[in-house]
Amino acid sequence: MKKATNDIIKSASDDLGNLLVCKNNGKRILLSLKLISERRYRKIGVINLAQKTLSVSRERKKHLFRKSGSYGFNHKLLNETKQFDKVRLNDEVSEWLIPVKFILENGHFLNFVNHGGFELQIFIPLHMIDEFKRENKF
Repeated sequence: MKKATNDIIKSASDDLGNLLVCKNNGKRILLSLKLISERRYRKIGVINLAQKTLSVSRERKKHLFRKSGSYGFNHKLLNETKQFDKVRLNDEVSEWLIPVKFILENGHFLNFVNHGGFELQIFIPLHMIDEFKRENKF
């Protein structure tokens, strides 16, 4: 019988003092973000280590940047990761499996410093990720 392992928790802060927290149980890593302007932790997503995939869920009404029709991702996380090479993004309409490299090469940057001190984000428009759309499992 395999002995249960303890979760390993690591954190890293950005230039603004926002904190990215990683809780690793050996099979997956739970990612959370603590903004310097808030007390609560925001769930970012889950890294499946075996599949080398970051899974994130979004709600269009709440998370879609309407001006460019795009979703944002933590740039530091995508740019510096060695744990995953794909992002599994899903919302109430679709699911996509997007290479990290595609987001980094085709995204545009926004930093909402004056709107709550958010971390530097890279945004990718929905129309650009059509080729990565997956069949609905609903």
